[in-house]
Amino acid sequence: MAYRIATLNKISPEGLNLFGSEYEVADGLSSPDAILVRSAQVDTDTYASTLAIARAGAGVNNITVEKATAAGLCVFNTPGANANAVAELVFTVLGSYARNVLPGIQFARETAASTDSDKELDEKVEKGKGKFAGFELAGKTLGVIGLGKIGVIVANLGVQHRMKVVAFDPFPSIDNIHQLESSVQILKSMAQVAAACDILSIHVPLADKTRGLVNAAFVAGMKDGAILVNYSRGPVVAEADVVAALESGKLRAYLNDFPSKALINHPKAICTPHLGASTEESEENCATMAVNQLKAYLELGNVVNSVNFPVCESVPDASAKTRLIVINKDVPNMIAAITTVLGEAGVNIASLVNKSNGKVGYNIVDCQAEISADLVAKISASADVIRVRVIKF
Repeated sequence: MAYRIATLNKISPEGLNLFGSEYEVADGLSSPDAILVRSAQVDTDTYASTLAIARAGAGVNNITVEKATAAGLCVFNTPGANANAVAELVFTVLGSYARNVLPGIQFARETAASTDSDKELDEKVEKGKGKFAGFELAGKTLGVIGLGKIGVIVANLGVQHRMKVVAFDPFPSIDNIHQLESSVQILKSMAQVAAACDILSIHVPLADKTRGLVNAAFVAGMKDGAILVNYSRGPVVAEADVVAALESGKLRAYLNDFPSKALINHPKAICTPHLGASTEESEENCATMAVNQLKAYLELGNVVNSVNFPVCESVPDASAKTRLIVINKDVPNMIAAITTVLGEAGVNIASLVNKSNGKVGYNIVDCQAEISADLVAKISASADVIRVRVIKF
């Protein structure tokens, strides 16, 4: 079977090359089996027949995930693939700010343009460089809120810069926590981190609970003259509240990846133009992970790194002729309902894997017979079944 893959943004060829000859891949392909996307907005209602969407990146706020779930459309992301790129940029911008690198370079250029010799330039540079004296990161306290893959690397880089590092995550992953440097102190709340640090770096996903997380009340609990760093998502910060804190002097600076009219020319803000994941390595990593996830889903029905479906993987049974994928609402007795229909039709089940995330149930059923359209229709007839797929071996 040939699968049709639509790309909605430029995707790294290192990833696209992983699709074999059985795939048709094109920009904006109509009626695709799957979609590869980076930043383009995707309304899943316009892709009724699509089985999956993979975002080559961590956030999925550009995809209508709730609609996708209701339609049985799996949404993937690529957590960690761009983690190093984002974390390195945090310290690139932070170091640049601390040492006044950008205004210092501008001063040197302007001075050179008004001088006739290197001797005169050197004299003016020596005389004027005192205006750009900065500070060192070593010895400062770095706070990190959000200990996903990016947050962990940022915290560890803080340790390597000889900073004291404090952190908090409401739902820490054991795997991520094990990657933390032992000197990182995990506190009991965001408020404790905010009150303790000279520099606060935010690394949380954008969701209803995190929108406007850093607001006036939050900033009031920070140290006077603290530096706020946001390389997660723009709306995590209540911009007007942060601008007010910059104006009052409560915050010393706001370093971020989300330019806006209010921030772009503000003397206490540095805005990079969405550069967080913009490295060749990051784009390759994200594309490769996204493509492999789509291939595993389309060819075998396996689910890894989905934001709306539970993790569910199964190696095909050697005796299986057909793999039945049933996506259902997370309600009781669904397994019994599926197996009853198959049993009454005389279909022997070689293996069955069922997983749930509390909202969606996902079933991989390997059958030792062909599955007819009538059987698919009978299983699909249940009001609690969202979608049924048949994969033939």
